[in-house]
Amino acid sequence: MSSHLLEIKNLSVSFRRNGLFFKKKPFWALKNINLTLEKEETLALLGESGSGKTTLGRVIVRLIKPTEGQVLFKGRDIFSQWKREYTKEVSMIFQNPREAINPRFTVWEAVSEPLIVHKVNKNLLKERVEKYLLWAGIDKNLFHRRVEFLSGGQRQRVAIARSLVLEPTLVVADEPTSALDMSLQYEILKLFKKIKTELKISQLFITHDIRTAAAVSDRVAVMLGGRIMEVGPTKEVIKNPLHPYTRYLLENMPVSSPFLRDKNKKTDQGELFQSVRDQGCPFRFVCPQRELKCTLFPPKVVIEQNNLRREVYCWHYLD
Repeated sequence: MSSHLLEIKNLSVSFRRNGLFFKKKPFWALKNINLTLEKEETLALLGESGSGKTTLGRVIVRLIKPTEGQVLFKGRDIFSQWKREYTKEVSMIFQNPREAINPRFTVWEAVSEPLIVHKVNKNLLKERVEKYLLWAGIDKNLFHRRVEFLSGGQRQRVAIARSLVLEPTLVVADEPTSALDMSLQYEILKLFKKIKTELKISQLFITHDIRTAAAVSDRVAVMLGGRIMEVGPTKEVIKNPLHPYTRYLLENMPVSSPFLRDKNKKTDQGELFQSVRDQGCPFRFVCPQRELKCTLFPPKVVIEQNNLRREVYCWHYLD
């Protein structure tokens, strides 16, 4: 049995695209993904739009079934016959709370719904709903207000409380701060830190912002074109990125003023070909270190640095 809380093995997801007169080749949203998540750990999935990170998150919460490979939770395949038990253990927070919460529900109804579905008794339901709404920073005078009349920050707090009422082991958060103002982002990120430190819940935190990943995660997995590029402790990856694509992300990280950017760093602003899903490295079209063999995707290279495990998928480290 696996010692990891979550283990993803050779996971691939393809979607069929039909043409007008002929069938197109399958589009591989994810290809040969291998990842692990430990108990009480926060792992960030970092990548640009179209990288496959949201698809991976939706596989983990059983919204998408993989074409190939396995997802093991506590050593068991999540697509085996234990859906009801699994949905108590794993919850998801969406980028837009409207995807998961009926806006005509009151705050109390929205947060109590998962408990009702799982037939939790009324006394425990009342205790849990009040506990996690207050924990998430929702005042009692908002408990019976309809969700549609809340601010964006309040709606996201309700979504967080809703994800916690079943007291899961793992929370998958898909860009939970990207639609919020900077001041609200900071407050919501503090809640995610508390989920780890106070509630001891593991998290898979999906984001396109490397600064957000740095604020909340222990480890980060960098994704591009449906592939994993690099995995390692977040601080180490930011301090010393191994993959050329990770360096690209860091060099093009938004700054508060364009005058603060290092003018000596020249980065290729060309198309990253997110739509190209073939057998090669998806970054090879603009990579300064590209070679002919980059038309084939490299195997995983494990590097031990300062007693820390790093993983990178790049031919440069196999030379």
